[in-house]
Amino acid sequence: MSPTVRSRLLASGAAFVVGFILANYGILRVAGPDRWLWSAIAVVLMATGAIGVIISDSPRRVSVWAIVGFELMVAFTLVPLLWTFSVATAPDLATPTAVLPQQVDWSVFGDAWGDSTYWNALLASLLVGVLATVISLLVGLPAAHAFVQNRVPRGRQLYLLVVALLLAPAVVFQGAIADQLRSLGVISWRLAPVLPVLVLTIPLTIWLGVAALHNLPWTLRDAIRVEGGGWRDELRSFVLPIIGPNVLLVGLLVFIVAVNDVTAGAVMTSTESSRLLPATMLLVTGDLTYPSGRVAAMGLLLLIPALVVLFAAPRRILHLVGRTYR
Repeated sequence: MSPTVRSRLLASGAAFVVGFILANYGILRVAGPDRWLWSAIAVVLMATGAIGVIISDSPRRVSVWAIVGFELMVAFTLVPLLWTFSVATAPDLATPTAVLPQQVDWSVFGDAWGDSTYWNALLASLLVGVLATVISLLVGLPAAHAFVQNRVPRGRQLYLLVVALLLAPAVVFQGAIADQLRSLGVISWRLAPVLPVLVLTIPLTIWLGVAALHNLPWTLRDAIRVEGGGWRDELRSFVLPIIGPNVLLVGLLVFIVAVNDVTAGAVMTSTESSRLLPATMLLVTGDLTYPSGRVAAMGLLLLIPALVVLFAAPRRILHLVGRTYR
């Protein structure tokens, strides 16, 4: 038995066993409409296991482990989103008793959008996000261009430092920045959170910028210069049509991350004027008198821009995320 066949059989067996356990748990322990949800997930996993056994000796390049992992990822992503939707649309702001929504009340989305508690925080988040994105693009894109086009001394080590800043706990740096802003007396300023947000957005811009600029046809730019083209020709024939879409996508991704950053807003919660929307949502979640359905509805509304960007340019996003600095 070859290692490929053995791996496929192991993955198929694991998928079938997990599906069998979920099916029995759903039938014996889960009551109401959620039983259908458990059964559907179990059927998909068991069917994957059965099909995996059939194709175990296929010469095609098929990874059963990857298929099972994708199915589990979808389940662990969609089920919490489905529960959030059920909480948001439950009639009379009641706590739902099932993950699958029974009755849908759409009025809560209008209430959440018109809630004054969120409006000031949303405005602060948008202003901070726009300013942090602009600064990050102005700083990060030239740095990314230097990594890609120029021989930066110790470029790999510097790029590794950028990645390390993305992986480091941001609250460690942002807490110190918030203390400095507090000592300077500007922590109540509406744009004060820009500085802690930049700790995340600048390394993110450099990382995405390197991916966006890595495999562009730079020889086309060189050809325009060799033929005597001016900056207008370079702008019209190279910058706008080739670099422009990638830079726009980098800016949108950085803006979404800046608006939804929780740690930057968490260290600025001492003053309401500089409190960002994610931190505001965390605070009202701990308030038992505030409707949880309204918090869930606002969370779903914040998810819409990210989904729009994702479905508008899926290939470009995968291109940006999948590239590395070589």
